[in-house]
Amino acid sequence: MVNAALELLVAQGLGSGTERITLKGVFDYLQESQGIRLHYASVLGRIWVDQSEFQRDVAVAIASIDGSTAESEATVAGFLNILRKSDRTTLDGRWQTINRFCLYLGESNLNELVESPTWPLWVSIWAVSMSHPDETEPDLVRDALTKSYGSLTTNFEFAFDWAIAWLGFRVKAPLTTRQLSTAVSALAEGCALRDRLRSADIRDIKLPTGTKGRRESWTLFGIGLEALCRHFLEEIPSWEPGPIDF
Repeated sequence: MVNAALELLVAQGLGSGTERITLKGVFDYLQESQGIRLHYASVLGRIWVDQSEFQRDVAVAIASIDGSTAESEATVAGFLNILRKSDRTTLDGRWQTINRFCLYLGESNLNELVESPTWPLWVSIWAVSMSHPDETEPDLVRDALTKSYGSLTTNFEFAFDWAIAWLGFRVKAPLTTRQLSTAVSALAEGCALRDRLRSADIRDIKLPTGTKGRRESWTLFGIGLEALCRHFLEEIPSWEPGPIDF
């Protein structure tokens, strides 16, 4: 039922909340799409007390979506390919690899957010939850959002720690990798929201960052990502590159 409700919301949009997803609407969808016939007695008093409780569980399911799982295998493969080709023998070469990461990830991660069928639902649930906090009972939706953010931040933190260490960098004290991860994910979400409204403000920013000053097309997210890296990262003294074994 909840999965079917999510499929319906992906197709129809959230509107101002999950109220548009009714039990009857999901019953009809399941019968049409999967040949499953349900009725009110199948769920009321057995799974949910009433329709509003069902809608709350749908909202919790949306809030629980982990944004870090949207990263495609192609993006990860491209990320590793840049690292394999990097010049880690000089500091300039290592910073150039950071530059290549930011150019590549700035576009690929932005595309994955904008094209994700579930991310707009997650953002909508976040907005509804923030604008209508329920102080009278435990807020299951807000709790789910907090856990989702925590998982996203932890996964990015792990990836950043591994990548920057492999390039001979570390985060400048007293800053932390978790703060870098939080800043990057917040920047990505903000750029993705703006991109859905006016893509021209976010994409196709020409900068002379290619070979011999060749102009390359950047996203605003990629530019901000590199700026964050320049502020957060510093060289590890006396670091020597090890062999690439991946």
